[in-house]
Amino acid sequence: MKNRRLFLLLVFSLFFTGCYNRVPVEKLSVIVGIGFDVGKDNKEIENVAEYLVFRGQREIDRGVSLEIGKTINEANSNRQLNLKKNYLLGTIRAYVIGEERARRGIKDIIDTCVRDQERNLNTIMVVSKGSSKDIFEQQPKEESTMADEVKELIEASYSANFFTNNAGVKDVVNMYYQEGRNIVMPAIEKKGSTIKIAGLAVFDRDKLKKLIPIEEAIYVNMLRNNDVKGNIALVMDGYEKAVDVECITKRKVYVNRVDGKLKYTIKLNVQGEIKLNTYNFEEENDVQKTIDDIRTQLVNNLNENLNKIVERAKNDYQIDVFDIQRYAVAKYGRQNEERIRESFKDSEIEVVVDAKIRSTGRYK
Repeated sequence: MKNRRLFLLLVFSLFFTGCYNRVPVEKLSVIVGIGFDVGKDNKEIENVAEYLVFRGQREIDRGVSLEIGKTINEANSNRQLNLKKNYLLGTIRAYVIGEERARRGIKDIIDTCVRDQERNLNTIMVVSKGSSKDIFEQQPKEESTMADEVKELIEASYSANFFTNNAGVKDVVNMYYQEGRNIVMPAIEKKGSTIKIAGLAVFDRDKLKKLIPIEEAIYVNMLRNNDVKGNIALVMDGYEKAVDVECITKRKVYVNRVDGKLKYTIKLNVQGEIKLNTYNFEEENDVQKTIDDIRTQLVNNLNENLNKIVERAKNDYQIDVFDIQRYAVAKYGRQNEERIRESFKDSEIEVVVDAKIRSTGRYK
């Protein structure tokens, strides 16, 4: 009886989980990357798709298709008029948003990514200086597709420059919908025949407001992200007298009202390891003196540069790039969100740095 039930279960499983209406992979165009740009008349949008076509057991071709439409899905439908195979969306490795497209707004991109169940919410999303078409029309150097090169570039960035691994669609969706937050995502650019990280793209609601260059983005990342890693170079007299400190930073944010204004306190805990020391190398016989000296230099450097970036954010960016206003919204209520957003440039932001040198490296 037991065997009979098992047999019936297997039979029903075959009926209900069969491969009916499925398409062989040889008849599919597997889309691996999508770019979003603005059409020439600024009334329509351009969608760039990078795709793979399987021609045989070991033969795979790469192609790039550009289509125009009034909406994202209309452009996708127009693409099917030219592709001789059905396209598959669930394998997208990277979304690249062109700079002009980002400035005009990405609400439709976010909405499509949330609503369309075929789209993976873990897909990398970045902004490109210039157009996304310029990125996808390049020939990949290290990977099989440019989408994979974008993905690998972003994932490799987590180990340096204090970048975090929150660069997926779901992270962008969270930043867009959660009170007191602004979208911040990596920015890339074309460099010769390849690509590089250019900095950070900062949005006001769904529209790109500012592209922050990498030199400033490093310090924005330190104040924005928690448990991240990067290098701080302390240069006293050229490379002949310099110290490299590999830092792991953790932050805590506190918010209060002082004299009617919001005051944010960002406490930064920095754990450092010396990777280069040509500054007081001859004094390394006294390890504690070396540590104290470099720690002082590190704290002074961070205080100077972090306070500079705070003033730049308040006076130039004029938008919260440190992801701190959500703490004010949580404390004082969502009904005050608009007032909190508008008060950013008039708020006080205090940075408190606590640094510790954990190791002088392998030399001692």
